[in-house]
Amino acid sequence: MQFLKKHPARVYALVTAVLGLLVAYGVDVPETPILGVVTAALALISGEVVQRAENAKTAEAFATPVATHDQLDGE
Repeated sequence: MQFLKKHPARVYALVTAVLGLLVAYGVDVPETPILGVVTAALALISGEVVQRAENAKTAEAFATPVATHDQLDGE
């Protein structure tokens, strides 16, 4: 679960790729209804998860103190 929280975009990409491979290799699934619903659900859910994860990273980066030029001169 920790991996999913850290890398939601990777999980989304993997699931999408697997669904594409199933169709490409001719696995007997009713493609249109199942893949349509699954793709829509993945796009809605994972898009929100990815956006929240990226927003959290951005907020953390903004909160991190940055060294100024004065502090770097002494190094």
